[in-house]
Amino acid sequence: MAVEMIVEVRGRIPGRDRGEMPAVRVEAGPGTTVGDLIGRAVAEQVRLLAADRAQCRVVLDRQYLTADDIRAQAAAGAVRLREPAQREPAPPDAGAEAARARAAFGKGAFAVFVGGRQLHGLDEPVAARPGEVVVFLRLVPLAGG
Repeated sequence: MAVEMIVEVRGRIPGRDRGEMPAVRVEAGPGTTVGDLIGRAVAEQVRLLAADRAQCRVVLDRQYLTADDIRAQAAAGAVRLREPAQREPAPPDAGAEAARARAAFGKGAFAVFVGGRQLHGLDEPVAARPGEVVVFLRLVPLAGG
């Protein structure tokens, strides 16, 4: 019989005082990988943020937008964290957002820490202890390079 364990996942962005990304509690039992944990956490974040579609889009983009996404938007003329005000954003798709977050992790847009230890691959097992906090830390390039 597998032991169910619930962990708290917190999203953090250096230099931002307020925590826009809600802390969520998700299952992380034996056999849970980093990819599984990201998927569960993002699905729960989307569920909590979905009532305000525009704010949901901004918060998800801040945490999971990759450097490639930013370059592509810049090449098109502007980098936007939200859709134009005259349009209501589409409802967030938890599966698509989870896939985007996994890709962002793979590209180094954010790091995952469990118990102060950084996890490096989507297939890496998550060995969290009860009460341990998991942190999704947004990686921000240093000024000047």
